[in-house]
Amino acid sequence: MDALVAILAFLVVLVALVLVHEVGHFAAAKMAGITVQEFGVGFPPRAASVMWRGTRYSLNWIPLGGFVKMLGEDGDIEAKRMRERGLSEGAIEQAMAGAFNRKPILVRIGVLLAGVVMNFLLAAVLFSIASTLPVEVGRGPLTVTEIQAASPAEGNLRVGDVIVSADGQTFEYSADLTAYVREHAGSPVTLGVRRDGQMQDVVVTPRHVTDEERAQGKGAIGFGYEPQSYEQVASPVTSAPQAVARGFGAAVDIAYRIPGGLVDAIGGLLGLNDSAGAAAGPIGIAAETGRQLEAPLVNQLTFIGLLSINLAVLNVLPFPPLDGGRILVIAVEAVRRRKLPAEREALIYLTGFMVLIALVILISIQDVQN
Repeated sequence: MDALVAILAFLVVLVALVLVHEVGHFAAAKMAGITVQEFGVGFPPRAASVMWRGTRYSLNWIPLGGFVKMLGEDGDIEAKRMRERGLSEGAIEQAMAGAFNRKPILVRIGVLLAGVVMNFLLAAVLFSIASTLPVEVGRGPLTVTEIQAASPAEGNLRVGDVIVSADGQTFEYSADLTAYVREHAGSPVTLGVRRDGQMQDVVVTPRHVTDEERAQGKGAIGFGYEPQSYEQVASPVTSAPQAVARGFGAAVDIAYRIPGGLVDAIGGLLGLNDSAGAAAGPIGIAAETGRQLEAPLVNQLTFIGLLSINLAVLNVLPFPPLDGGRILVIAVEAVRRRKLPAEREALIYLTGFMVLIALVILISIQDVQN
């Protein structure tokens, strides 16, 4: 039952994030005078639909997001089909007047970027709201729940150890202890540990950890823990401008870090480094969504914001058939001053799609193993 709830929650979040993205494309296309043939929730087969002001709005059976279908977004395929049906060139030009591929380059790029902008704005808003909420902080001694492989903790700490002090100092809050350890990276730190009811000193040398590694769960000593208790602390953010500044700042900072993390993760999947664990596919994200259902609201908002900003950055990468890849094709056409043949453009998108599917399969295999 828990797995089913996690899957349902994941689908709800996924559909919401993709629809926000597609609403960006839809609104920008409408404002640009582009003919939007269909706005779909989910993917075909179609369950129900209605025509309104020249656009079909559909509800589809496969609940994995949504789509916007614009006239001319697949090149001149529609025009080619009209010629095959015997339509005159005048009739074809009239029918294609609102086609995506007939609009100026900057207009097309703006429509493609609109989805990315919407996901970025959603993340910034969610981060802004989260920054105003109380946060849950750990207090008291830390009970070790996990030992990371090849870390300073391995061979020194054990699961079940209770860390009471560091270099003779006790700390009221868990974050103060972890900050102390992080500040002493490269130098021996003596941890006061209660093990099997007996107090003993354990000496470890914390390692230097980058912000990216910390975001991936890598610690200076390398252990997971559970505080003795939790306490809610009011947010220091007290005004809307301050919240907005924090939210947008966090969105920009995270967006800046994602490409590097993605490169490392792909390298890990290909066996080039040990960063494969940083990547998560649909299975891993669904599992994390299930865990977030039991987390405080601030964690849930932050998690959804992280997914949204990841969706924004991934879509803007210059790789077909992502939005960034489509922008790249438009840029190539602008440099060549002529359009790519429809068949070649379709082949580019199909090849990119197959590569993306292969990556998703590799990451999903890792998710299952984890």
